[in-house]
Amino acid sequence: MPTKAEFSRLMKEKYTDVAKLNKVWHLNLASWVEFDKGVTVDIKNEEQLVDFSILLTAYADKYFSVVNAAMDKYLPNHMYLGARFPDWGMPIEVVKTSAKYVDVISFNAYKEGLRDDKWAFLSQFDKPAIIGEFHVGSSDSGLFHPGLIHAANQQDRANMYTDYMNSVIDNPYFIGAHWFQYIDSPITGRAYDGENYNVGFISVTDRPYIEMIEAAKAMNESMYERRFKK
Repeated sequence: MPTKAEFSRLMKEKYTDVAKLNKVWHLNLASWVEFDKGVTVDIKNEEQLVDFSILLTAYADKYFSVVNAAMDKYLPNHMYLGARFPDWGMPIEVVKTSAKYVDVISFNAYKEGLRDDKWAFLSQFDKPAIIGEFHVGSSDSGLFHPGLIHAANQQDRANMYTDYMNSVIDNPYFIGAHWFQYIDSPITGRAYDGENYNVGFISVTDRPYIEMIEAAKAMNESMYERRFKK
């Protein structure tokens, strides 16, 4: 496969002699041909991790460069917002590589807010970041599931929304956050996976959650003053 062929090429370029690879990877390969067929390895040392980092970087570079080229060709006046890394799956090699090509680095972070220490690594990139998805829900809506982040009731939900957004506004590396989603899931669950969360600003009958509406209005009215401390 093309990916494996490129990985093999990179290791051949680095080591030249398969014996040198054998020593680092704790293998006993007779030739590069054997390596090309695929190997199973355990991580024994830091040098292996460096090699795996090279491979992951190359993979990410190809992905983001191809998408960026397609964006430039077919959507030249649009911003490229990256891949919405989940906060549990954002290897630094991939995030760093994405920053070469995207206009904004995006993440999904279903938490109660952004901790400064967790996101301090963004200081090494000269690119803004955005939250692509977050939500808070409560079971007092009548739905069977409150969502990924739980609140006690609708007022608590609104308070948690405000706290989350304030943590975004207060973080110098983030330029905003996208709420997921405008309308609740259906009580019987959405078609392809059964998700039935109270995550909307409105119910499935178009009734607004007043507490959420008021919280969003207050946050949007004050966010620039809070961001720039004026």
